[in-house]
Amino acid sequence: MKTFKIIAALFSVLIMASSSFAQDKNDKIGTVDMQKLLAKFHKSSAVLETFKSYEKQIIERNKMKAEEVSALMAEATEAQKSAETPSFAREKKEQFLREAQSIRSEAKAREDARIAWITRKKTAFSEKQAVELGGLRKEIMGMVRELGDAEGYDYIFDKSGSSGAAIPILAYTKDATSLTAKMLERINRDAPEDDAEGAGQEKTEGPSGE
Repeated sequence: MKTFKIIAALFSVLIMASSSFAQDKNDKIGTVDMQKLLAKFHKSSAVLETFKSYEKQIIERNKMKAEEVSALMAEATEAQKSAETPSFAREKKEQFLREAQSIRSEAKAREDARIAWITRKKTAFSEKQAVELGGLRKEIMGMVRELGDAEGYDYIFDKSGSSGAAIPILAYTKDATSLTAKMLERINRDAPEDDAEGAGQEKTEGPSGE
């Protein structure tokens, strides 16, 4: 059996452009849709639900902070209007002006703090997603290698991979080369019964499973 080589999408163009690759017509080549495999992997469900819950908490908390800033700005506007009341004495007007300025300063400080907070949260969230989804991708890739070794594939490309310009690297592949449906069964073979039934529905989509 030939040594199996799994090529990351990032390097697919370079490999496909090489003359040795183009001239070897005996290579056994397959494709998988890694985005679909990750989305349908039974272990992804719990991770993605956790992400949704965490993201919802961030959005709600950010909305609360923004509303607090808006309330302060409205309060400052009212104080400013009071300072412009013709019937008030100058001393009272100046008092309202100082109050309006103080409230605006507090609102700005809170807004700056809110922006810094949401930036930190988004960064931490992105890093958490990268780590956890990266672990799942690595696990799936291991099973892709197992399939490649078992069935004698020389190359298995990720058809969902894109270049830096967000252009699909594989512009065309035959349905017969797709291993996505087979991989869906493989990665979900140890899934709980309910998850396994859901993954099994992929078989009805057509011969390619794409």
